Amino acid sequence: MIRSTTLLIALIVIFNLFYLGAKPVAVGLFPEPWDKLAHFLVFSLLTALFWIATDGRFGIPIVIAVSLIGAADEIHQIFLPGRSAGLDDFTTDVIATLTMYWLLRYLRKLTVKNSPDANIKRAGNG
Repeated sequence: MIRSTTLLIALIVIFNLFYLGAKPVAVGLFPEPWDKLAHFLVFSLLTALFWIATDGRFGIPIVIAVSLIGAADEIHQIFLPGRSAGLDDFTTDVIATLTMYWLLRYLRKLTVKNSPDANIKRAGNG
């Protein structure tokens, strides 16, 4: 249930990224440099949501997919009045995606390393 819910939330975020991003209110919504923070937060969130939805089984495909969503968002902005695509925004998207991916991998390794099952195996009982 939690995985399907997080997948649904991720799809809603993506839909709104493109739908609300095409609205006139999106023009200048986040001034420099705060727009980079907004990009970082949205793409970190998407990475975490897809990670949870797949139980972390598809790390590299998640990074690729979320990065492609960032590229599609920037390409989409080329065609929107008042909006402009930026390599700096896309770079921020990719950095956010990679940062969240590495953080989630690290947390998973810590969790597995400190799990009761891991302690049993280290003690030679497993």
